[in-house]
Amino acid sequence: MIQLPFNEQLTNLQSWQQSVFCMALAEHTLLHFHLFCEATSKDEDGKTIDNINQLFWEKMTVKGAKINFTIQQENFEEIIPDIRDHDFYGVYPAVEYCVIMSCAFNSFLIKSDEEALNASQTSFATIASFIELQNDSEIDESDLKTDPLFQNELQFQADLLEKLNNERSPELIKSIRKFVVDYGTTNLGIALND
Repeated sequence: MIQLPFNEQLTNLQSWQQSVFCMALAEHTLLHFHLFCEATSKDEDGKTIDNINQLFWEKMTVKGAKINFTIQQENFEEIIPDIRDHDFYGVYPAVEYCVIMSCAFNSFLIKSDEEALNASQTSFATIASFIELQNDSEIDESDLKTDPLFQNELQFQADLLEKLNNERSPELIKSIRKFVVDYGTTNLGIALND
């Protein structure tokens, strides 16, 4: 586990904060899944994930929204890529996106207090493996922590936690989603489509 200044804070989040944090990181890395779908001509999987993504945000912002997460989880599990079936790098960030999305599902279904931490660690692991691919060598934690991508993600997650430190409201959650979209890039620095 990567030691971060806010690891303990992540495990102390309330249940709704866990869910919003996980969904924010999922939104932040969603493009990785879409790029994989484009590369493998799986447009339907992209539409499925967009629908699930929208339902999560709806559940958190629309009072009384009824969403069957068990059925959505089944739909989601059907589209998780199998790394063994693909021989290009793009499958890894796509699968890591799915790990973060699984954390979001768990935050709703089993109310674990580890999901935000797991999502956070997965996001940083994606960055670490990307840097290792670029350098064609393993990276140790101290070098990882000085990389600009790591620094940007650290700031992004710290800002996200600060925003979550407010009273729950649909407006707050919508503003957090807007913050993620307006951020403009994924954790790998890939620009979001306009």
